[in-house]
Amino acid sequence: MARTRSENFDDIKLEMLATAAHLFAQKGFKNTNIIDIGVACNASKSRMYHYFPSKEAMLEAMLIRHVNGLLTIARHITESKLQPEEKLRQFVLAHLKYYFEARDPHKVLLADAEYLPEAALDEVRRAERRLVQQLGALLKELNKTKFASRLDTSAHAMLIYGMLNWTYTWYEPKGKLNLATLARKAADLCLHGLL
Repeated sequence: MARTRSENFDDIKLEMLATAAHLFAQKGFKNTNIIDIGVACNASKSRMYHYFPSKEAMLEAMLIRHVNGLLTIARHITESKLQPEEKLRQFVLAHLKYYFEARDPHKVLLADAEYLPEAALDEVRRAERRLVQQLGALLKELNKTKFASRLDTSAHAMLIYGMLNWTYTWYEPKGKLNLATLARKAADLCLHGLL
């Protein structure tokens, strides 16, 4: 007889994904198995399989949820009525906040996306391309002349994402530099350059 679906099924799935993200971020996807995740969730192997057919399914759900959440935030900012410079400042701040609030899935995205099934990896990469396109459109709003070329626009957008994506490797949120100040410095660097 099939197990019935509990009222808090979706909440339990999200808790399991958060636990899996933490373990994947700490140990790596390849070095973590479904039993490790079950132990951390205080759940049996059969209970884990009730919610996810495999750890690959967990990785897929986690990373698609992560990039789609970022897309929603980025779209909200880029489609807003803010002035372009303020949009860029909000875009940078929102990304840094999101990356640090979802540090584990972000780290997993950067380190372990290659283990996704092909269709899921394609979906994640399409979402990432949409993010770069949104940022590119914002750069064109800032300076139509400088960003008339698709190559220049893409290169600058990718450089900005490179800066934002890897900040988690060195930035300590509990240190002397708070996230809002860091975001302001990053936006100033993008807007005004070093000189």
